[in-house]
Amino acid sequence: MLTSALFITGLCLGSFITCMAEHISSGHVLISRQRSQCPHCRHQLRFWQLLPLLGILLQRGRCHDCRATISIRSSLIELLCGVLLATSSTSFLLTLPLLLGYLVLIFNSLTDYLTFEVYPLTLLLPAGLGLWQQRPPLTISLYLVLVLLVGLYLLARLTATFGLGDVDVLLMLVFIIPADTLLTCLAIAAVAALVGFIIGNPRHRLPFVPFISWSFIMVTQLTGLA
Repeated sequence: MLTSALFITGLCLGSFITCMAEHISSGHVLISRQRSQCPHCRHQLRFWQLLPLLGILLQRGRCHDCRATISIRSSLIELLCGVLLATSSTSFLLTLPLLLGYLVLIFNSLTDYLTFEVYPLTLLLPAGLGLWQQRPPLTISLYLVLVLLVGLYLLARLTATFGLGDVDVLLMLVFIIPADTLLTCLAIAAVAALVGFIIGNPRHRLPFVPFISWSFIMVTQLTGLA
């Protein structure tokens, strides 16, 4: 019963995250009495069309009014959030900073992908909770992470290669996962971003927060931190 409740909660949070990220990135009003619209025919969506995961299934992947194909991005994010919450540790309070970290990283991954924007205020709560639970131990790995952060900060200030938002995200992770785990996440993200840069268009900027986020989710899930 608890697992089902957490899964449904995760679906709803995933839907909310996607909606907020897309509205912010497109410049739409965040708080409105009107329901969302189909991006193709502009029909206002009915309540059942807005149901997380079920909405797209009931419509068989196409808008009920104009039959245009519905993007599965929101459904994938909903499913991911549902699984992450449902499979989280029974010690909910202990993993709360990590779970909040998942949510804000997914949100900022989407905004970074859409408009190359990261919202540092969203990072404060998981970072603050992580620091409140346990201060990062002073290890060689932590010193190495701090040196990397300083280097990346200077790189972001002096060039357009790396954004300050990426530094903010990494700084948040310092407070919620061990430094050696963060180094592993950063190494995986860097390799994945390099591959994406090579096979993509080198002339276009590449959002780095999505790579950080997915490597963070993968590593923390595989190492049992969640």
